[in-house]
Parts: sequence; structure tokens; C-alpha cells
Amino acid sequence: MRRQEGFSLIEVLAAILVLSVVILTTIAVFTERKSRLRTANETVLTYQALANEAEVRRRSDFAGLETDQATFVTDTTLLAPLGAYTTSVTVDKKSPLRKDVTLSIHWRNGQRNASLVLIRTYTGGGNLW
Repeated sequence: MRRQEGFSLIEVLAAILVLSVVILTTIAVFTERKSRLRTANETVLTYQALANEAEVRRRSDFAGLETDQATFVTDTTLLAPLGAYTTSVTVDKKSPLRKDVTLSIHWRNGQRNASLVLIRTYTGGGNLW
């Protein structure tokens, strides 16, 4: 009887199955990585914009907080990679000496949002303290 060399059909199919699983897992990992990287980049951009706006609102006159603009007054061009987004500023008067200023950014059709709350108190001093 002649000696046969090579792989059997079962061995080839098993090798293809293992290779397919490895390739599909790799693709899934890279897809998830891309999604998480995008989310991380968006989060960094939004919190930078919130920090910029917080500096402006922190220095605003305490008495005029309610009459200030209800959207961001700072430059929000750094949020352009988010696509369509909205910004909002709300002021909640907790007492005559305390106001909570909430800064918000919404993107991805409202599916994602980031907020920052500033608690402003009237100390009788200037806008910086």
C-alpha cells in the first residue's frame, strides 16, 4: 500500500474553523477599540469645553447669573468633531446667597451628554472669590 501524504479533509476544516474564529475575534476587538477611542475623544473634548465655560461663568457677576446667555458664551469650535451638538446653561437659585449653575452639552442626538455644576455663593467680594 502506498503511503499518503498531506492533511485530511477533517484537519483542513478544523484549521479553517480555528483561523476563522481568530480573525473574527480580532475584527471584533478592533471594532470595539475604535468605538471606545471615539467615546474617549468625545469625552475629552466636551470636558475641555465645559472647563472653558466654567471659567467664564465663575467670573460672571453673581447678581446677573440668571440673565446671562442660556447657551455657552465661549468658543465651541473644538466640539465640531461631535457633529450636531447643543449646549445649555441653567441657573437654579437655591437661596439668596447660593445659585447652582449647570453647564450641559448633548450630542449624538441626545444619546450622550456631559454636565458640570458650579455652586456659586455670594460672599460680598469680587467676581474672582
